[in-house]
Amino acid sequence: MRARHLLIAACLSTAIVVRPCAAQDATAIRELLDHIRDETGAPGVSAAVAVHGRLVFSGGVGVAELDNMTPADGRTVHNVGSVSKVESAVAVMQLVEQGKVGLDEVIQKYVPSYPVKSAPITLRHVLTHGSGIRHYKDGEFGPDGLLEMRRHTSIDTAIDVFRDDPLLFAPGTLWSYSSHAFNLLQGVIEKASGLGFEAYMRRYVWEPAGMVSSSFDVPERVVHRRGWGYERTARGVVQKAAYADVSYKYASGGMLASCEDLVRFAAAINAGTLMKTETRQAMHAVQVETVMAYQAKGAPVKQDFKQALAWRVSRDVTGRTYISHTGTVRGTRSVVINYPAEGVVVAMQANILPFDSEAHGRALALLVLSTPGAPE
Repeated sequence: MRARHLLIAACLSTAIVVRPCAAQDATAIRELLDHIRDETGAPGVSAAVAVHGRLVFSGGVGVAELDNMTPADGRTVHNVGSVSKVESAVAVMQLVEQGKVGLDEVIQKYVPSYPVKSAPITLRHVLTHGSGIRHYKDGEFGPDGLLEMRRHTSIDTAIDVFRDDPLLFAPGTLWSYSSHAFNLLQGVIEKASGLGFEAYMRRYVWEPAGMVSSSFDVPERVVHRRGWGYERTARGVVQKAAYADVSYKYASGGMLASCEDLVRFAAAINAGTLMKTETRQAMHAVQVETVMAYQAKGAPVKQDFKQALAWRVSRDVTGRTYISHTGTVRGTRSVVINYPAEGVVVAMQANILPFDSEAHGRALALLVLSTPGAPE
């Protein structure tokens, strides 16, 4: 048992540089999740793993919500936060594949309610966080979070909060993560497809991929197997995350999914279920080799990843290339990590903030990649 615990610690360490972990089974994955839960204090941690398109692990430790102590597992449904961005990007790339959308067209072609700015903003700029459109700022949600209490029924009102703001920099010159920019993708998808955003996602992304629990996070809906997010106060007390209506950011942070859904999503991309091979390759191709992040004060800062269309491209400690995205919202953290060359996809969710989902997701991936085959 001590040897297994040392192995788990090695997988979690960012200093490991020589070899991946030894052969593991489903029990070892659950022990890793237990270790992560103990380390972070999360009420629950869920995960799922797919290898060559086959779901080989789905499980969890702890509880999905504290009111009824419902166990967390791979089918627990959380708002996946900014993982919504890559789901929206897949929808956009499907429309690119059909010739209905052009990546180098200006955004106003699809969202005319967004004003023309000091320089042209293309869809490619939006998808690579190079648009110059700002991210959230302090105080913009108003007293007591009033923006997050309002229901938005169209993209035109959802972008009110940032529509008239100046750009941070000339599009294409720097990188600045922007959920507001990604919200414009709702208008792109609706304009190009003629469908409502959620209807499009269900018909052309979620159902083909087998994402049976995915939907928009609409507060009054009954969602089976729903988990809840929590935050720790300055005094160390765990409490529920505040209520929020995320209708202003469905495209960037307003979707629900389970870990099983997320691995099926990435596996469906790899298998060619959601798009052609050449479209997938274009989406995963590096668009920004050297990512220089804009700083309001001071020089731009180089980042440790490369930017594809929505996805980030990185290398793990063994030198393998992986594609990933994380999400944070309402007391939850999610991550999906895809190793296309190895045919391995992992997803993880935890219901506490703060939580380093990227690091813990990499630890899970290393555990799976440490041996041929997969846990049963």
